[in-house]
Amino acid sequence: MTLIFSHHFFIFTTNNDVQDLLIFGHDIDAWLIYVLIFFGLTSLAFVSVWLIGFVIESQSGKSGKQPWE
Repeated sequence: MTLIFSHHFFIFTTNNDVQDLLIFGHDIDAWLIYVLIFFGLTSLAFVSVWLIGFVIESQSGKSGKQPWE
């Protein structure tokens, strides 16, 4: 794959530029939906880790300490 070909293959400005392109058998609209689902699930996991840690720390009865204490 030459540099010029890869430039035209990977760089686009709008979704209409790649509307007929299939990436692993799926069009760009499907990949955009997959990315939104992935970001939604990872954000839920991130928030749940912080909430679970907050609940466990608040139920332990210990006061929260700063790292320098």
